[in-house]
Amino acid sequence: MPPLAVAILDTGAHLKALQRQDGVSFLRVQIAQAKAWGALAMSCNTDQLAERYTQGAQQQGFIDALNAMTGGKIIPLPGGVLVRDGNGTIVGAVGAAGGVSEEDEACVHEAIKIAGFAL
Repeated sequence: MPPLAVAILDTGAHLKALQRQDGVSFLRVQIAQAKAWGALAMSCNTDQLAERYTQGAQQQGFIDALNAMTGGKIIPLPGGVLVRDGNGTIVGAVGAAGGVSEEDEACVHEAIKIAGFAL
């Protein structure tokens, strides 16, 4: 895998932690944050936003409008994942960027599980 940037946000979308590997491009930090932000904003993982975006002009328009309203903070690609506690309550989100979006998402899933949280 190429170098990654990973952002952890709380439920208010405040940055709680950020880690970037040496060699990751500078924009990956913002992409990781936008993936986590989008997951929180829409209460779903960003793979679901990516799926919605492919469902036609109405969904594309909706997501494009959200992006315009938020100053470009939503990236509808896999890699933004909600973090839940043992009761299923959303406690934050993690976003990763640097690899192919599906690889970013797989890394986030594994990290959330290792940290003892639920998806």
